[in-house]
Amino acid sequence: MKSKSTKKSQSKKSPAPEGAPEKEAYVRRARRIEGQVQAISRMIEEERYCVDILMQVRAARSALKSLSIELLESHTNHCVREAFQSNNGEKTIQELLEVFKTYS
Repeated sequence: MKSKSTKKSQSKKSPAPEGAPEKEAYVRRARRIEGQVQAISRMIEEERYCVDILMQVRAARSALKSLSIELLESHTNHCVREAFQSNNGEKTIQELLEVFKTYS
């Protein structure tokens, strides 16, 4: 399913430097969430009890939300701080506001 937004993702920098412990932790968490979603698909195929499936959906959503918050914190602490130090703060504030609007 396509997103409503027609803007391309503006991935300027990774949330953590290549090889940083945070990056590996983010990848591990994303893979764990992927496993949760695959388990939900299996539960649906196996016609498991709907409430059990919904509980797993809730857990996956919670994990995604938690990961999103950590990525936003990392972005703020690294990318936004760097932008202010290089005098690109105003543009970065606008970008950050758009992120808040999109993900809140």
